[in-house]
Amino acid sequence: MNKTYEILIITKNTNGIVARIMSLFNRRGYFVKKMTAGMTNIPDHARLTLTVEGDEVSLDQIQKQVYKIIDVVKVKVFPAEGVIRRELMLIKVRANSETRSQIIQIADIYRGNVLDIGPDSLVISITGNEEKLKGFILMMDNFEILEIAKTGVLAMSRGEKM
Repeated sequence: MNKTYEILIITKNTNGIVARIMSLFNRRGYFVKKMTAGMTNIPDHARLTLTVEGDEVSLDQIQKQVYKIIDVVKVKVFPAEGVIRRELMLIKVRANSETRSQIIQIADIYRGNVLDIGPDSLVISITGNEEKLKGFILMMDNFEILEIAKTGVLAMSRGEKM
């Protein structure tokens, strides 16, 4: 049965490393739903967090295959518990003088930040888990969403372990 997993990959930051990792997932039939990549606290290393769908047997195989890629330093599948997960979303909503204050109040409840106020729109940033972002989108559907941009999942184990 297919489930959703977040996989952490720490790699040396070399040309083409992300393409090599992604092609491996594609060849193995794993659907990568989301990807976040960036620098780490280790110089010249990159951190990739992939949200993938698949079964446990294939997940174990792909984990072993990723380790074989030159420049990959660590591969970890995050467990369901004991992990902090966050996404960032920017959302542009149609807003006029009548609806602007109502939208800002809803954003405040969701701990969102208004980044831009235009004559006919607002841009709001929201950080949280997937459920929180979905809830905010549902609330904003009442006002006409003009645009959405989301990151992938950022994930980190709680405590001292990586």
